[in-house]
Amino acid sequence: MYYGELVKLRALEMEDLDLILKHWNNLELRQFLATAWPMSRNAERKWLERATIMDPWRDGEIVLAIENKKSNEFLGTVSFFDISKQHQKAEFGIAIHNPENYGKGYGTDTTRVMLWVAFHILGLNTVFLPTLASNKRAQRAYEKAGFKPAGVLRQGAYMLGKFHDFVIMDVTKEDFFEMYPPGTEVGQP
Repeated sequence: MYYGELVKLRALEMEDLDLILKHWNNLELRQFLATAWPMSRNAERKWLERATIMDPWRDGEIVLAIENKKSNEFLGTVSFFDISKQHQKAEFGIAIHNPENYGKGYGTDTTRVMLWVAFHILGLNTVFLPTLASNKRAQRAYEKAGFKPAGVLRQGAYMLGKFHDFVIMDVTKEDFFEMYPPGTEVGQP
């Protein structure tokens, strides 16, 4: 397990299926994900089966559960995918499932802990992400954790009947260590 100030990150378990499905098909959440359409229980079960046995180097992906550190409430999922050992980089993704938990610092804290994992445990050099240009809340959370805007992918997403731009953000190990020097208690119990 990895710990932040507000969250702990743990392995996903099959028992998490109902917790994932509770808010997963909420359009407010799904509009920011790669697939905006509802997912069936069977599709999510198959995804979860795969996610529970992922190895970052073998599969190029890792997905963890996000929990409230004090109450153990399931908050969502966080992942690295397209992990490249050769290029020492990965793409970052996060989903705080219940809209009632937005704006409480869970996303920023989770992002900070995952970056600690990226640079201290996985030995990565760069982590990047695309986010909708209109998703200012997410961009603020990412910036607080160390990400910086790197560019724009124009009209990279089609949602709700029109094209939208993506802001590409990234953070390097050097950037992160400037904010959180080795020895800083990010990610540790």
